[in-house]
Amino acid sequence: MASKLLSTGQAAKVCSVTPDTILKWIRSGRLPAQRTAGGHHRVDRRDLEQILRAGATRRAAGRDNGDAEFRFCWDHKGDGTLPEGCQACVVYALRAQRCYEAVKLQSDAGHAMLFCEGSCDDCDYYKEVHEQATNVLVVTADEKLIEQLAAGAAEVPLNLEFAACEYETAAIVQSFRPDYAVVDCSLGAQRTAAITGHLASDPRLPFVRVVLAGRLDQFPDHCDELVFARIHKPFTLADLASCTASTMGRSSVAVD
Repeated sequence: MASKLLSTGQAAKVCSVTPDTILKWIRSGRLPAQRTAGGHHRVDRRDLEQILRAGATRRAAGRDNGDAEFRFCWDHKGDGTLPEGCQACVVYALRAQRCYEAVKLQSDAGHAMLFCEGSCDDCDYYKEVHEQATNVLVVTADEKLIEQLAAGAAEVPLNLEFAACEYETAAIVQSFRPDYAVVDCSLGAQRTAAITGHLASDPRLPFVRVVLAGRLDQFPDHCDELVFARIHKPFTLADLASCTASTMGRSSVAVD
């Protein structure tokens, strides 16, 4: 599908917001944009559609908080603008949602730590983001599974997004940074391995945990080092909640 570049005014009409809001999204890093020779911003319509889709998912789950929501440390600390020095930081370069995980990288990796006045436990950004719902991307063409998971999304601390193929997966992570990516092995061993490899090597997702879902005979056997866990199909929302809770520092979540 060919991309279509929109002006900030056109993008604002698509999203039913003001042009100033579009500029805020661009400056904060939330919305990718190109510059024309004359210095004007142009936005890919596909990137806008991903923002709209993510917003619809949050509203359906009853977790939408409008313009008060932030995604990145520089957006939170910079009040919607990019503070000086952030562009040189590995957290900004990777568009990492959880800057505190970048602390685990080697000291020469480039974490600028511009806003670190003490430990992460003392940081207001850490306190707010650490308790946010876990982002989970489910890559599957199983419409019944998608319907089942989406129906109960409001009952668990998970932000769910769905992709049916490699292209949709790559497009979604432009605006949705999954903590976990669940890849349905019924897509086929070759495609499952390819998607797993792309997710694990995507520089925008330095901390993503890839989970394979399928029957025992469906799991590819040549990408084990890239896989965080395996779950068997059919799996439920309770299975996902339990899997993610154990590594996100939360108690297991009961789902009726």
